[in-house]
Amino acid sequence: MAMLSPRFLFACVLLSATPPGGEAQTYTCLPDTTEKTQILRDHIVSLVTGTDSETVATRNAYQLPVVAASKVTVVTTSSVCRKAGAAYHAAVTPPGTPQVSRTLVVIKVGTMRYVVLDPNERAGEFENHVVFDAKWNRLIGFS
Repeated sequence: MAMLSPRFLFACVLLSATPPGGEAQTYTCLPDTTEKTQILRDHIVSLVTGTDSETVATRNAYQLPVVAASKVTVVTTSSVCRKAGAAYHAAVTPPGTPQVSRTLVVIKVGTMRYVVLDPNERAGEFENHVVFDAKWNRLIGFS
């Protein structure tokens, strides 16, 4: 009986561990200094602090809490960005769609909500925003 060489076995292990497409996808967050990030943060602050009936209705539809402006923060932590990217991908693409690298805007709202946007992901001319709970369950998407 012929024995397989250790090099052949090692190569097989490496090939089986390589994701489809040859490279792992990356998810990064835009810093709080970008225009996209500032615009989204300001919009979310207006939603969670507003008191007029239209703003309250929109906030409720988006399942966002009432919080102080100081509790709406831009997230740039790599571990949160990875979770946000994986959750966002699952929310905006059909099951089984290969993952793609994304650069995201991630806004934390209080302790229980995240609003995530990939400025390059669009539905026609509109950007896809997704609201997640603290466990990265999709709650609602909006454009």
